[in-house]
Amino acid sequence: MKTQEHRGVSGPWRLGLAVLVGLALWGSVACRSGKPAPPKTKDMLSLAALTPVLGEAKDTSSGLADFTQSEKEIILSYHIYLTDRTNADAEIARDLAPKIRRLYGHFESVDRASFEVSLPDTASSVGWKPYVSFVLTRKIVKETGWSDLLDVDLLAVAIDVKRAD
Repeated sequence: MKTQEHRGVSGPWRLGLAVLVGLALWGSVACRSGKPAPPKTKDMLSLAALTPVLGEAKDTSSGLADFTQSEKEIILSYHIYLTDRTNADAEIARDLAPKIRRLYGHFESVDRASFEVSLPDTASSVGWKPYVSFVLTRKIVKETGWSDLLDVDLLAVAIDVKRAD
């Protein structure tokens, strides 16, 4: 009898206490797993992150030349290398449409992108001359159903289309 007194709790009380401790531990683990996930962080947009999606403008390769970001949109300076400008609008659409799909598919935080497209110009000191600027939103791209409409008639689907002089 004295050995049971030294141990403190005996018999069914010990079992009850063990069950209570087990339930408390299980409850604390369940509460921790029920916490909401941390909010998603915005995509880190940078020239280095965007270049694999849009390509890099260099030499005779079309691609992203520069990038800036404001509160409402990203602004992409895009150089397209064309030797023949007779069908420039169609060539711009053919070149940019798949890249625009990748842009919106890869960066969830991009809702509005402003493009400033320049063409080669040997008379210019910088070698490029602005041709057209336009805006595309995620909503517009989704409404086209990611179809070939962007490939064929990009500038008709875009908003705020402004042609350079």
